[in-house]
Amino acid sequence: MRRISTLFEAILSTTLLILGLYMLHEGSSSKSPGEAAILIGGAVCFTLGVMTLVSAVRSILWHRTMLRHSVPNHYLARGRPSIR
Repeated sequence: MRRISTLFEAILSTTLLILGLYMLHEGSSSKSPGEAAILIGGAVCFTLGVMTLVSAVRSILWHRTMLRHSVPNHYLARGRPSIR
């Protein structure tokens, strides 16, 4: 279940980053009355995208570390691995 939510976080963060960058670009290039609102919305989307991406990457790295430590090392008790 955690793998699905991490994938969802990565997709969501990518979408928010792209939307935020697009809104920042549109807000800075147009001289419309809603320019400030577009810039603020773009900054919020971009910030949320970065935060979600950092959370997803930290989660992936934490799970990899936990999986690495959970592998049993039975061959260490015998001195060397047996080849069969």
